[in-house]
Amino acid sequence: MPDKTIQWTPVELTKAKAKPDFVDVPSRAVLVISGSGSPESPEFAGSVGALYGVSYALRFARKKADRPVFKVGVLEGEWWAEGADLPQHGVPSRDTWRWRLRMGVPPDVKPAELAEVVEAVTGKRGGKLEGDPFAPAVELVELPACQMARILHVGPYATEPESFQVMDEFLAEEGVERALDHVEVYLSDPGRTAPEKLRTALLVEIA
Repeated sequence: MPDKTIQWTPVELTKAKAKPDFVDVPSRAVLVISGSGSPESPEFAGSVGALYGVSYALRFARKKADRPVFKVGVLEGEWWAEGADLPQHGVPSRDTWRWRLRMGVPPDVKPAELAEVVEAVTGKRGGKLEGDPFAPAVELVELPACQMARILHVGPYATEPESFQVMDEFLAEEGVERALDHVEVYLSDPGRTAPEKLRTALLVEIA
C-alpha cells in the first residue's frame, strides 16, 4: 500500500485569490530559520537550502522509523524591516530587511527529534548537508492561531507592492489595521516559472 502523505501547510495560506479577504489561520508547528538582508544574498540561499534539507531529512527519518509520512511543506517567508530611518511609504532599503523562513511540520515533532536529525544530516559523510553552517540554526516553533488578510499576487516579486496597495485599500475600507510584517507563501518555483507567471500568496496579520 502506498504511503499516505499529509501536507502541513494550512490551506488558509495557499488558497488566496486576486480579491483580498480575511482568513483564520490555525495554530501549527513549523521549522524556522532567520536572517537578514536581500533574497539575493548567500545567507538567504544557504538558509533556504538548509530548511529544505532538514525538512526532507526529518521526513525520511520518520518514514524509516515507521511513523506517519508527511509531505514537505510549501516555503513561507515572514518579512519586515528594522532601522532608524525606515520610510513611511515605499519599500525600505534592502539592508534593513529581516526574514524568517518557515515550513510546516506535523504537530508531534519534538525539539529533541529535530536536534537528532540535524546532527545526523550535517555529520553524515558525503551527505548534502555535511558541515552545513546554516542547518544547525533551524528551529522548531509553535505558531499561535491568528486572523490574517490575504491576496494572491501574480507576477515578479518586485511588483508585490501593487498587490499590497490593493490589500491596504481593502483593509482601510474594512476599518482595520495590520501588523508591519507580512508573510509570503511561494506557490511557484522561481527556477521553473517565468517571472510574470509567479504565484505568491501575500498575508498580513490583523493588528
